Amino acid sequence: MLTRTSVSAAERRLFSELHQILTRPGLIRGSVVEMGRTCGTKGCRCKRSAAQRHRALYVAVNVQGKRRMLYVPQEWEDRVHEWVDRYGQVRAVLEQLSQACIRRLQARKE
Repeated sequence: MLTRTSVSAAERRLFSELHQILTRPGLIRGSVVEMGRTCGTKGCRCKRSAAQRHRALYVAVNVQGKRRMLYVPQEWEDRVHEWVDRYGQVRAVLEQLSQACIRRLQARKE
């Protein structure tokens, strides 16, 4: 069993960073997608050309094994961006921890 002192300072720093990330609320594994959409108003500019469509933000996620596009209301945009970014941060730290454990295994060092 590994003790705190047997793990390198770099690994302890990574575990601490992971803990700090995970203590903040919100985490989404998905991609933020900006799309143009048309509204129902007659004569609106969005009906004339694709370049003038209204901006809409979605997050592409897997729900029960199927890819879904979930609409993100304007007041939630910053929050959803943070949640998606946070998931990326977690993945990056986990990858670094995994590489450190692989190096330890290769060196046969506890």
